[in-house]
Amino acid sequence: WGRFLCRLMQSGRLFVRNLSYTCTEEELGELFSRFGPLSETFMPVDKNTKKPMGFAFITYLMPEHAVKAFNELDRTAFQGRLLHVLPSRTAPVKAETVNESGSFKGKKEGETKAASQSSHNWNSLFLNSNAIAEAIAAKYGTPKGAVLDPATSQSLAVRMALGETEIIQETKRFLESHGVKLSAFESNDGGERSKTIILVKNLPFRTSDADLRRTFSSFGDLGRVICPPTGVTGIVEFAEAKCAKRAFTKLAYAKFRDVPLYLEWAPLRPFAGADVAAAASDKE
Repeated sequence: WGRFLCRLMQSGRLFVRNLSYTCTEEELGELFSRFGPLSETFMPVDKNTKKPMGFAFITYLMPEHAVKAFNELDRTAFQGRLLHVLPSRTAPVKAETVNESGSFKGKKEGETKAASQSSHNWNSLFLNSNAIAEAIAAKYGTPKGAVLDPATSQSLAVRMALGETEIIQETKRFLESHGVKLSAFESNDGGERSKTIILVKNLPFRTSDADLRRTFSSFGDLGRVICPPTGVTGIVEFAEAKCAKRAFTKLAYAKFRDVPLYLEWAPLRPFAGADVAAAASDKE
C-alpha cells in the first residue's frame, strides 16, 4: 500500500475503471473535481466504434487531492456501476535518450524521467507543487492548509499558477544576482550541455546551499553551489567532469527528504564568469 500511495503522491493521477459506457468526460470531471482542481480528464475512445472504453485517467493539480478522491470514491456507486479507482503512473511521453544515462535503463527510472521532463525555459522549470504551496504560505504568513483549502478549490489553480510565476521570477532575480546567465537557459534548448554543472530540481521548500553541498560533495570537489531562498531548485558545479558524472549517476531520482531529485545537465557556460573546470584547464 505504501508503494501505491507514494506513486500517487508523485503523479497525482488516478486510473478509473468499470465506468458506464454512456459516461462523459464532463460528468466524470464533475464527480472528481469535488476533491480539488483537475489538470486533465482523459477518457479513451475505441478507434473503430468511437465509443468510450469504460475507463479513464484523472489527473489533479495537487497530489493530495488525488489521495483524497481515491479514498472517497473507490468502490462507490456512480451511474449504476461500482467504481474501481487505482493510483496511476504519470502520463507517458515520447521516450528520449539522455546523455550519460547508462544507469537509467530500468523501467521505473524511465517513467520517473518522463515525469520530470520539461522545457529548459524558466517558465516551465519543474517545481515541486508541495514546495510551491509551502512557499506561498510562508510568504503570506498563512498555514499551508489554508492555501490548499478545499472550500476555495475553484481558485486554487489560479493561486498556484500565480505563486509558481512569482517564485520563478524571484528565482531568476536571485540567480542573475549570483552570476547566472539566464539567456543560456532561455536560448539553449536542445543545445550543447555542460559536463560539470548540474541543475537540481524538485527540491523541497527551503532547501539550502549547505544541504546541497552535503549531498553532492562526497562525489568530488565542488565549485559554485547556488540555491535561492525558497530552495525549490539549485545549481551545483563540480571541478571535474568525472565527479559530476558520478554524482549525476548516483543521485538522479534518489530520495532527498522524501522526494526524488530530478537532475539535468545545465546549458553550456551558464555563468557570467568562467566555469571552475574551464578556469582550472586554463591554468594548466
